[in-house]
Amino acid sequence: MSTKRNLVNELLKRNCLITPDCYEILEDVDDDTIDLDRLANALKNELVVTAEKLQEALQSFEEFLSEGDLIDSDSPIDESLEQSEMDITLPSKKVEEPLDSISDSSKDDEKILATQIRDISKDVPSQFDPIGRNIDTQFKILHESSGQTTIDGTLKDFSKYFISRFKQLRAILKKRGDIGGSFRIGDLKKAKIDEHERIGILGMVTTKVSLKNGGMLFEVEDPTGSITITISNKMQELLVKAGALLQDQVAGFFGKIYGDRMVLEDFVFPDLPLSSRSKTVKDPVSVCMTSDLHIGSKEFLEDSFDNLIDFLNGRVDDPYQQTLASQVKYLIVGGDVVDGIGIYPKQEDDLIITDIYGQYDKAAELLAKIPDWIHIIIISGNHDACRLALPQPAIGKEYAPKLWAMKNVSMLSNPSTVNIHGKVFLLYHGNSFEDVSSLTPGLSMSDANGPMIYTLRYRHLAPTFGRRSSVVPSLKDELVIEHVPDVFHTGHIHINAHTRYRGVDCINSGTFQSQTDYMQSKNINPTPGRVPIINLQSGKLHELVFYDPKEQKQ
Repeated sequence: MSTKRNLVNELLKRNCLITPDCYEILEDVDDDTIDLDRLANALKNELVVTAEKLQEALQSFEEFLSEGDLIDSDSPIDESLEQSEMDITLPSKKVEEPLDSISDSSKDDEKILATQIRDISKDVPSQFDPIGRNIDTQFKILHESSGQTTIDGTLKDFSKYFISRFKQLRAILKKRGDIGGSFRIGDLKKAKIDEHERIGILGMVTTKVSLKNGGMLFEVEDPTGSITITISNKMQELLVKAGALLQDQVAGFFGKIYGDRMVLEDFVFPDLPLSSRSKTVKDPVSVCMTSDLHIGSKEFLEDSFDNLIDFLNGRVDDPYQQTLASQVKYLIVGGDVVDGIGIYPKQEDDLIITDIYGQYDKAAELLAKIPDWIHIIIISGNHDACRLALPQPAIGKEYAPKLWAMKNVSMLSNPSTVNIHGKVFLLYHGNSFEDVSSLTPGLSMSDANGPMIYTLRYRHLAPTFGRRSSVVPSLKDELVIEHVPDVFHTGHIHINAHTRYRGVDCINSGTFQSQTDYMQSKNINPTPGRVPIINLQSGKLHELVFYDPKEQKQ
């Protein structure tokens, strides 16, 4: 055992993150004869070292390995990592029975249970050395909307709001080379446009109608006028693409003018630039992300959340997990800290804490157990004690005074944009994802990747107005994504997801609430207790599972 532990620690020091099933291989390796520098160099380009990759790298040291099979190449962990490109590890947890006694169905559901689970010590191990103790917090709020969106709600306010949205998105579109020289709609009649000349305009979609002949019709406007745009039923690819054009969305349109109409040939969203940016972060700090705790609900998984707290304190008897924990400097909670009161009919039947003050007191009690070297960033969500309409201000100080009093906690609006060690994080609970999913063909509420990508393509967090997600018509549209983030962190859907779109890490961090009756009625199967952790220096993303499927609802 000591030989294996020495090799594991040495590889971790050389920034080689290994999966737990690699331990079986390392047990058979003599650390006195193996060249660790040479081995680490062979593994340096791996996002995370699987058993198969380790076995390949050890081929040159084959004479030092014992006889017999080292690893099953069809390991479930390898399949999981291959599919998700993330490192999924179950933190140490005490169990009452050996893994062999777990049913086959449990093994299918929890592929990460492929290695022996260790006991968690209640004392911080002596070898746990968090770098956060020695690194200053480098956190800056770039944009926060609390107290900035109070209006009278007059017709004039709505007009100013939509003009603001149009101007902000027009500025983004004009940076594109393909639509920069567009016409204003009001200038089309007096402009000398040759017949069949292809032109471009920028406009906001006000109406969208599917025609009986299979074509499509839009009404598009800008501050100077409006125009009708049609798509022929022969343009099938364009019709499919136009399914993602939502009402109130600003886009660039290309086509030919016939009388008072434009026949559409193509269109472009504001979208993100193609060029990917790479920012160097000096310190190997990590950001831990979660959302939708729903404290106060009978389905809040407190034991699983305690496992996260133990991990952040280094109470894990595993060198790999301790290394990950030691790098965590920030924890982001992406809204719905509590379950709230009166959010839906008969909610009181689902609550174990029936007043909002008690729910936030419980939240403060739990978050106070997180070590003070970790800075906690909390945004609001639709279950929290604040205005429901977007942008939501920070959770009210009068409801959560203990959270506001914590020195290592920042309470922010939904959405917010922050800078962490030079990396820009766009934090958004995800309130509008139901609208985006229901209105955009091919998207589903069971997969957050689609809504995350399309809101980035739209460059707007709530692109359509007047649907399920209400929006405050502020003097400036606070929901336009003016600056491209490095990380886009969301929640709300209760299902973990991760993708990368044009250089941006899109992460939905799931929940710590088990399936409610409401979720079941909507066929929503949450993935509780899964927590993404991103290392800002390496860019590597890991996902740890803190949920024990045996934890019962309260």
